[in-house]
Amino acid sequence: MQPSNRRIRVLVADDSPTALRFVCKYLEHSGEFEIVGTARDGQHALDQAARFRPDLVLTDLSMPQMNGFEAALELRRSFPKMHVLIYSELSGLSLREECLRSGADGFVEKSQMPEKLIEEVRKLFPENS
Repeated sequence: MQPSNRRIRVLVADDSPTALRFVCKYLEHSGEFEIVGTARDGQHALDQAARFRPDLVLTDLSMPQMNGFEAALELRRSFPKMHVLIYSELSGLSLREECLRSGADGFVEKSQMPEKLIEEVRKLFPENS
């Protein structure tokens, strides 16, 4: 199968402006992604997802108002075909399992970013690889 020339449309949610800038810059630099929006918490991510209809929502786990678990659950209910990846400074198999139970398509530890992030996204969008 030929790789797609279409860039993956991404919404990034993180309450840390520094982390948000890092993730967005890395994704943009790769050339495979188009950042269509950013959000400062889970509720804002839901609003932005409704507005921009990204292919992927990449969300931090620990955020005010609505954390990544809650956001993934609501995103899955509202937009069943939209992919969601959660990332966090925390780690562990039980955390990964909880992410999947909440409706996320995957989990990435911040210590493994950015390489693991790209690997996880490519699993979700094999036509772009």
